[in-house]
Amino acid sequence: MTPRVRRTVDDVARILATWDCVDTITILESGEDFYDPYFFVSIDVFYRGQLPTLDQRREALENAGAFESQEVHPKDRFLLDGVPVRLEYKDIDRYGELVSAAFEPQGAQRDTGTYVFYRLQHCQVLFSKSDWLEQVRGRLGDLSEEFWDRVRNAAQSRMEHFLSDLHAAAVREENLFYLVSCAGFIRNYCAVLFAVNRRFEPSARLMEQEVLELPNKPDAFGGRFDTFLRRDPRFTPMRTYELAELMAKAAMAL
Repeated sequence: MTPRVRRTVDDVARILATWDCVDTITILESGEDFYDPYFFVSIDVFYRGQLPTLDQRREALENAGAFESQEVHPKDRFLLDGVPVRLEYKDIDRYGELVSAAFEPQGAQRDTGTYVFYRLQHCQVLFSKSDWLEQVRGRLGDLSEEFWDRVRNAAQSRMEHFLSDLHAAAVREENLFYLVSCAGFIRNYCAVLFAVNRRFEPSARLMEQEVLELPNKPDAFGGRFDTFLRRDPRFTPMRTYELAELMAKAAMAL
């Protein structure tokens, strides 16, 4: 993190920490440096009770430019000293329920996978009033084999669903459906591998990098994975489906 970005992060955290409802502030950086097109500062603000209103937040962050907000799932986006910042406001009680559900015998698995736990596990703490996050991380380190089996089974079911869609799209030559099916298949294929390795899923941007680093992968993984992603125009949709079928069978055999 450059000194300029560090100053911006510290300034934002200092303002947020003055709000009575805020318990914990964490950060995940996106992009390698300020000039990386992926770069932005992602700050999670865990709170209890009532957030300040949009007008109050805008006033508190008075030096922020290009301020945008979303109220349904509260988020603020803005530029501060030229640094793109995204704030996500997260109700601690709701996240406590998500973690507790992971320990229930029939706990429902989210279609969004385990990324919510990845953020909790890998974030850097900027401010904390309590040991809430430390306790959550301790609990996430004690997840049972049954939990990981449920995660794997859910991802595997979605992978097979998209594989079937991929076949239908290839047969019917439906280009948009084909692209959607490819994306759904490869995302859930990776989710299966993360579950097999007892790892939480990263963001989509980091998924390729981190799936390649997993210790337990199917035979012929590297070549098949690279071929699927390459999108060679000479590789027909039906051949892509046949490759995906081989990949799915190998993943399910782990």
